[in-house]
Amino acid sequence: MADKEELEKIPNFLMTLKERSQKMSRQHRRIADFLIHQHLMAAFLNVAELAKQAGVSSATVIRFATSLGFSGYPALQKELQSIAKGSIGGRHEYLSVESTEKSDALSGTIAQSINALNILSQEIDKEAFQKASRLLFEARKVVTVGHKASFGVAVHSAYVLGKVHKNVQYLSGTDNFSSFSDISDLSELDVALVFAVIHYPRTTLKLIRLLARRGVKIIIVSDYRTFKEIELASVSILAPLLFQGFLDIMSPMMAIADAFAYQIYKIDEIKTKERLKLFNEFNEQDEAFLNVSRFAK
Repeated sequence: MADKEELEKIPNFLMTLKERSQKMSRQHRRIADFLIHQHLMAAFLNVAELAKQAGVSSATVIRFATSLGFSGYPALQKELQSIAKGSIGGRHEYLSVESTEKSDALSGTIAQSINALNILSQEIDKEAFQKASRLLFEARKVVTVGHKASFGVAVHSAYVLGKVHKNVQYLSGTDNFSSFSDISDLSELDVALVFAVIHYPRTTLKLIRLLARRGVKIIIVSDYRTFKEIELASVSILAPLLFQGFLDIMSPMMAIADAFAYQIYKIDEIKTKERLKLFNEFNEQDEAFLNVSRFAK
């Protein structure tokens, strides 16, 4: 939890916004979350740009500003710019506190994960999800990409997708001995599934640019559309990112990764059941697991 000295560094407007966001509509809460965590960037965005970054309409941004008591978006932007000016020579960091100050670490973290999943279930763009799933299903090869906080999700995604797709690989970067072999044959027939959150690692962004130049179709799952590489995506899906102290709650992204694998399974159950059978036969021969999977027979 943020201590008193840390909280004093957070502008009053952001603290107030955080408190009020709990009672806002889904769309307004998405704008509020964006402003809280990306206020320095937001200070220099016009209405249309802010709407695009937060994943809402321009009209929603204007209604949001007036709902806070501002005369319009220019007045809200002026408030944000005053905060930005106060951070010259440094940077305001919004440190999220736990879901409840009285909760123990386990209960609080579980509560935040549940909260994040509830938001995901309400806000997920189902049309974008279906489009991305179809791209993954039809791809000759799928590579997953993710670093830092997103590393575990990207690796897990490669594992579960590999159960239902015959050619899946986690792509770590361009500085491995196998990088040339991993990347050189990729083309417009292939798909990259990229996970990126909050600070957006340079290695991830570099791979997006490299793969896009090769014609690879890009699917990006991110918390916001705040980096220019998002424009290279064939499909982008927003996932809520909540915090428990210093921790990024990644359960929404993990759920999306699993949902992609299951949706591919549902698109062609006969084909994917055969793939699952081969997967389990391989692991049985390798004696990889103590128990036999239900798909093995």
